[in-house]
Amino acid sequence: MEKFDLAVIGGGQGGLPAAALAARLGAKVALIEMREVGGT
Repeated sequence: MEKFDLAVIGGGQGGLPAAALAARLGAKVALIEMREVGGT
């Protein structure tokens, strides 16, 4: 099983930037999205 520092549920207008920032800061991030990343 993989281990992550952060799991973001939803890759919409809030989740995607949060996951990207955490990854840029060095965290291992899991982004969970049912549909297309980016939201509506």
